Amino acid sequence: MDAAFDSLFEDRRVCQRTSTRRASMQESLTEPEFSRAVSAGLPKLIAIARRLSGNEDIAAEAVQNALLKASKSWRQFRGQSHVDTWLTKIVIHAVRDGMAAQRRRQENLPPPPDIQRDGHSRCDSQSENLVTPERGPTQQVLDAEVRSVVAAAVRELPDRQREVFGLMVWQNMTAREVGQLLDITPQTVHANLHAARKRLRELLEPFVLDDRD
Repeated sequence: MDAAFDSLFEDRRVCQRTSTRRASMQESLTEPEFSRAVSAGLPKLIAIARRLSGNEDIAAEAVQNALLKASKSWRQFRGQSHVDTWLTKIVIHAVRDGMAAQRRRQENLPPPPDIQRDGHSRCDSQSENLVTPERGPTQQVLDAEVRSVVAAAVRELPDRQREVFGLMVWQNMTAREVGQLLDITPQTVHANLHAARKRLRELLEPFVLDDRD
């Protein structure tokens, strides 16, 4: 089981970087520059919102709200960071607000059955068909359907841990880049990543078969 988790949570290159910094440090933005930055960065912003929220509705609303906020405030941009960093920060905060609103709506509802420690959730019934003796532990964990169970577990993390995990593991960012987005030090980034991995091991343990059994 340890090998499976190590493969899942290692700081690997999940995708090759396909773009470079599109905006240098500058004192202000023109409207065409702002429009180009939004157009170029939109796929990345959508991907980040989806990863951090694990919910298409929250992600779509967060990106919409973030772009609306950016469209009202781009004239105040003074080059404290790169334009794409500035836009990504707005999206991260919008996702955080969206997930907080969802939690408030669900306060009086029974907890979702996605993650249960007693092994009697609907995810457990799915996992029975996902992990088979013929497949190695790494292949089991990386199965497409198992990824949905992982996403459900990630949604259970505290905001900061979820953001660090999503940005580093799924968006292939460095600790320095994540620290700039979340306004924390690289050391704090690594501490949150360690805490996130530890919590995810606990949440996902019921769904991963030990190949020593």
